[in-house]
Amino acid sequence: MVLGAALVALLTWQALSMDVAYVAMGPGPTQDVLTSTIDDNDVEHQIITAEVGYETTGELRLTTVRVKSRVTLAQALRYWMSNDQAVVPRNLIYPPDQTQEEITAEQEADWVESQSNAEQAALGYLGEPAELLVTGDSQGLRTDDHLLTVDDTAVTGLEQLEDYADSETTVTVERDGEEETVEDVLLSDVELEQTRRDPYGIEIDTEALDIGGPSAGLIFAIGIVDRVTEEDLVAGHEIAGTGEIDPEGNVGPIGGIQQKIAASDQEGVDLFLAPAANCSDAVTVAPDDMTIVRVETLADAVRALESFAAGGDVQTC
Repeated sequence: MVLGAALVALLTWQALSMDVAYVAMGPGPTQDVLTSTIDDNDVEHQIITAEVGYETTGELRLTTVRVKSRVTLAQALRYWMSNDQAVVPRNLIYPPDQTQEEITAEQEADWVESQSNAEQAALGYLGEPAELLVTGDSQGLRTDDHLLTVDDTAVTGLEQLEDYADSETTVTVERDGEEETVEDVLLSDVELEQTRRDPYGIEIDTEALDIGGPSAGLIFAIGIVDRVTEEDLVAGHEIAGTGEIDPEGNVGPIGGIQQKIAASDQEGVDLFLAPAANCSDAVTVAPDDMTIVRVETLADAVRALESFAAGGDVQTC
């Protein structure tokens, strides 16, 4: 019996020490995007700046998730019982058909795109008109030409070009501050992107942040709006949030919402901005002293912050 008990204990210990095909997601660091941070070389970086900008008060924090890539059975059981941790299949975070280098590159690309989308969404919210930018030399058009008209019709969006896609047209562009006319252009072969010009001199400096993925887009967009307008959206409060954003200002769902709320609770956050699609998970861990706001667009988020600062009601999850 003693020998059997010893063997059972040994086998149990070995089983609990084995790595499992899961990873653990826990609360990661948060970062206020309205202040500065220090990189590894002790250089200060102001995260969101603008040539036409205003000072703000309070904090506006992006949130992250920390992933533990190697998890033993014992750890998985412990994390599974924790409110702050989530245990998910490894292949959801690290797809088996991708190398670690490919995954890292994709995360970095999403991170850069989130900043570009945030800037475009903020400029759209601020009323800057959309326009079409040529992104590759073709058929007499040059990179960075701004498309003004097609067959004498003003155009600002890609959807307007559908009627001209298969026929040669005459286009007018702005090039180096002057208008140029180019004939016999087949627009289906021209590389174009919809964009908005930046009259504020907006800069997002994330060199000191070791973060990837798209989920900080909403917070970047709010930070830009707060920085370039006289109104103080944060108004001295501790605000945090998450959400992917597209150039039109639509907010999409993200992963790890519960862990991000836990991280925000540790920072004493008053209000958390959550994508509408994540609300059902967010409310399961919402602290009593934190308001979880439901947002579908950048405009929703700005209205919520304005109302919260004025002591009014907000649309919660």
